[in-house]
Amino acid sequence: MKKVLVAAGVSVKKMNYTMQTISEYCRGRNIDVEVRGRNVYEINKETKIPDVIVILGKNHIETKVPVVSGNEIETKNGIKTVCEEVIRYL
Repeated sequence: MKKVLVAAGVSVKKMNYTMQTISEYCRGRNIDVEVRGRNVYEINKETKIPDVIVILGKNHIETKVPVVSGNEIETKNGIKTVCEEVIRYL
């Protein structure tokens, strides 16, 4: 199972929406994925290393894991763009 980590600052609502959207999109493409959310300031405490990180807001993360901007996920066109970029890293 592939792992996606959604990281956000203070907007838990946006994080939950993004997690649900990515999960449903991947399920629709028959991709087995575990999507978890975390506060962006707690990323270094993450024990399970994800295959890709989706960040909401500015990217201040230094990591070898691919990072995708999830800022466009709130627009209809943005959902496909962000989700397809996530899938490329899975």
